[in-house]
Amino acid sequence: MTPSTIDATVERALEYLAGQHKLSYPDATHIMGSYSTAQFTKLHQQHQPLPQAGKFAEFRCVGAVYHVATITEALLDAAEAGYKECRRFADENTAWLLSQRDGVSWRYFPGFEPLPHDADTLAQVLRILIRTGHADNANVRAATALAARNAWDDGVVNTWLLDAPGERDAANQVWGRGRNDTGRDPEVVANLAHATHLYEQHIGPLPLSPLVGPATRWLIDQQQPMGFWRASWYVGTSYSTYVAVRHLAALDGHQEEIARAARFLAQAPAPDPLNRALAMLALTAAGAAVSSDDCHLLTGSQFPDGSWEAVPWLDNHARVWGSRAVTTALCLKALLAVRRDTASANRDSRMS
Repeated sequence: MTPSTIDATVERALEYLAGQHKLSYPDATHIMGSYSTAQFTKLHQQHQPLPQAGKFAEFRCVGAVYHVATITEALLDAAEAGYKECRRFADENTAWLLSQRDGVSWRYFPGFEPLPHDADTLAQVLRILIRTGHADNANVRAATALAARNAWDDGVVNTWLLDAPGERDAANQVWGRGRNDTGRDPEVVANLAHATHLYEQHIGPLPLSPLVGPATRWLIDQQQPMGFWRASWYVGTSYSTYVAVRHLAALDGHQEEIARAARFLAQAPAPDPLNRALAMLALTAAGAAVSSDDCHLLTGSQFPDGSWEAVPWLDNHARVWGSRAVTTALCLKALLAVRRDTASANRDSRMS
């Protein structure tokens, strides 16, 4: 795989995302169907009285915060790799993300009050605010304090963040639908712990800071014998394994768990571009080699418009959801990571 091939693939991906940015990311918008919205509202009423239930039963649930934050992270990587125009896109996205704060924190579906604020969306937004210089303020500290109040006794933050943490069990039953109703979701725990660690590195302590250690120990206990982590809200194991490895690699002393995950990902390559990109991101975070076959799969599966297919990514327990824009952002991020590591290795070789 030549550098020029990766460069051309990256540039086409950026052209596609620039077009999506101009249109406000229509392909990164998740709209929950009216039937599901009404049923969730009804189920919520059975567990907890809900003011204005009729209003929310007909609410149009539109979610793009999490996905725009994911895309923005790839754009920031591209800006750091020399594609300077991407910084303007990232700054405009950041301003929009700040405008989407819904009360004390961020919701997956802004304005839909039956769905609590969640730790996963908070983590995704927080990472962008750190990188763009908008995280050191009272609003961020209030949002992370809400998350800290929703930690269980073992230090694991509940996925759903409630003003009254004593109501977590009821909320978990509604939104977990009996399948993932513990409130302890490995990929969410890893995402929030990593964002908190980044904040500590770049800015200072947060209300969540004392929970990073306990959350990390819990996360290690969730690693499966083959080396992967299960996901509660995502399709497959690639995303959950990536975010767990990303967090552990940012800390010291977890080489054994990281190596086990890297062996699993290298021995069981995903056949689609999204999950292959996630595996590549995990491998580069782990300091492991990415094969030429990985890069060939990404460059060979890119559509002429610069995007990749909308591979199913999120699993909301009723139906899966995917997005060309999100797949494209993660494939872009993976290729940029490979290019960065290759350039670094070449520099080291010339110096030795």
